[in-house]
Amino acid sequence: MKYKYIKTSINDQILEVSINRPKQMNSINPQVSYELKDIFEHYKKSNKLKIAILSGEGGLAFSAGNDLKHTKSESDPVVPFGGITSSYICYKPIIAAIEGYALGGGLEIALSCDILIASENSTFGFPEPKVGLFAGAGGAAKLAKLISQKQALYLLLTSELISADVAKDIGLISKVVKSGEALNTARKTAKNILENSYLAISATKQIILNEYKVDFDPKEIEKYSEVEKLRQSDHFEIGKTAFANKQKPEWS
Repeated sequence: MKYKYIKTSINDQILEVSINRPKQMNSINPQVSYELKDIFEHYKKSNKLKIAILSGEGGLAFSAGNDLKHTKSESDPVVPFGGITSSYICYKPIIAAIEGYALGGGLEIALSCDILIASENSTFGFPEPKVGLFAGAGGAAKLAKLISQKQALYLLLTSELISADVAKDIGLISKVVKSGEALNTARKTAKNILENSYLAISATKQIILNEYKVDFDPKEIEKYSEVEKLRQSDHFEIGKTAFANKQKPEWS
């Protein structure tokens, strides 16, 4: 498959994938999600590839999240947001190499990876409530299983952005490196992992994912009454319009 919005390369047993929309801060539209799902399904099924690295082009953002400027159409592919935030089970390691912003859906994609390596200039957060959304691609469901519940609630309810050092301190990411070194460090980490038994690695990941569940089924959201109220409201349209006009939203 020829990709429009992602770049891929293979170095021995390492697959590198990069979201390639730098002018849009690597924001995610349905086609990006489809391409990410396609390449990571290929990775999952490959006998040759043993580890993957996911990054964003341009150095300003891993991904700023959902593309609010995208106009939905019937031709949009229907796949999980970001390709791997739900309905994707793979026991091979995936490393996120983060430079710049990892926000909202972009952070949800990063949290779907196993090891998160971020440069010191990186910024993290869930700004969705500012535009009448919530972290519905797994962020709200997963975060309190990865960090403390109180820290998760603080980040999700305030939409506050935090630095890489703070993200490391609260256990959101794995490692902080110098600016511009996230991808190189991810490559070194991948090579270190490759020195180990790949069967032992996949067994370890399977145990952790099944004993300490952080998976996410988007269908489960439908049972929550407050989510249904939000979906039936006009809050997203209010927030999206205010965002486009650089104004503060006035919630109905």
